[in-house]
Amino acid sequence: MKLFSILNVRIEKYKNNLLVSRLFAVLGVDMLVKLAGIILLPVYLRLMTQEEYGLYSYLLSIIYTFSVVLNFGLYIPLNKFYHDHENEASRGHMLFTIFCLLAGILLIVILPVYYFRLDYILVKILFKNQIDYSNYRGTVLLALIVSIGNFMLTNFLFASEKIKKLQQYNISRIIGINLFAIVFLFLLKNHDRVRVRLETTYLIELILFLYFMSTFINELKARFSKAMAYAGLKLAIPIMVSAIFGIVINFSDKFFLEKYGSFKEMSYYYLAVSCAGVIPMILASFQNAWLPLFLKEKDLAKNVLKTNKLVLRISVVFVTLSCAIQVFVWFLISSGIIQAKYHETLYILPLLLTSQIFASITPLYSNYLVYFEKTHIASVTGLVICCISIGLSMLFIPRYGVYGAGVVSIASNAFYLIIYYFVIRMYIRRRMNTIPITNS
Repeated sequence: MKLFSILNVRIEKYKNNLLVSRLFAVLGVDMLVKLAGIILLPVYLRLMTQEEYGLYSYLLSIIYTFSVVLNFGLYIPLNKFYHDHENEASRGHMLFTIFCLLAGILLIVILPVYYFRLDYILVKILFKNQIDYSNYRGTVLLALIVSIGNFMLTNFLFASEKIKKLQQYNISRIIGINLFAIVFLFLLKNHDRVRVRLETTYLIELILFLYFMSTFINELKARFSKAMAYAGLKLAIPIMVSAIFGIVINFSDKFFLEKYGSFKEMSYYYLAVSCAGVIPMILASFQNAWLPLFLKEKDLAKNVLKTNKLVLRISVVFVTLSCAIQVFVWFLISSGIIQAKYHETLYILPLLLTSQIFASITPLYSNYLVYFEKTHIASVTGLVICCISIGLSMLFIPRYGVYGAGVVSIASNAFYLIIYYFVIRMYIRRRMNTIPITNS
């Protein structure tokens, strides 16, 4: 009886915990998103050749990488200022200002690139293997804009605590994207299946984005604030610069693999990336649920205590999950659900899982840069890791291929974590020496 009593107390404690309840509300849906992706992987792998899957995944990673930069870090002031502006009108002005900044800067950047065909120069740099880029140009532009919009809308729904709306949005995306992508890939077997999948995916994404965007529009108040714009850019620009360096850090492995290998060889690597992607997906859900609560907490000592506990728990969870993923992928390949030609994925996967565990802990420390309004540190750190990543990529990937890429990924993320840990610890000590510590 005593054991049941203790369990009930623990369960009630977690049920009343805002972070836990919010995390599980979102994580349940996000897990469905990722599980649907993994469960349907054998279907996609049979509907596409290895070369097509390799090219599709490479294009997708380019789109994702650039969309992270082209939100210009404006999701940071959106999260930071949403709860600072308790007045509905003031909050509406802030949202309108962020929207105008994003739309304006995006037009300034993208229009010249596409008008002067500068993207063709970029493609020549990114692709050694020959592709008919003109066939994908419009689709890539659509995918880029929709990805940026989806990212900002998701951040808004988290910041505004519209969790049910976020669940509806994500469930609609799971069903709509996978249903139409599989149907059209099956029906249009004689067409360019890379383009078919890209176009289907992002047209459905666009339709759903426009539908759920009404939630954001309803809170807008049409007034541009120069003061808010300046404060927002002050926080956002260093994050954007850091994201530019992040392109090199997170994309250098794929870039050098494309230069020294084929799309067929890249298919092994991207299959491992997809499977290891469960970890950053869970972390992203956790980070989205945790960041607004972290920024709202003004007691630094409490945030430090909570962060230390989270780092330990997340590490244990992700190590356990990594072992389960490795066993699951072995089962899929050994049972023939995924074709035997992807067997090499089993040897690459442990490297990428290890890398993602390091990467998953880093954001918990980088949150302090926003908390202390020291986001410029992210840019400096990004530059250092950028140089390390390029050097290691040039050294290991031409010689060891996909295994070299895995080692580079581990090293880059480990260095990132170590640097952030010591920098944040220094800032915490400084702040602790200047403010009273609350022990409650």
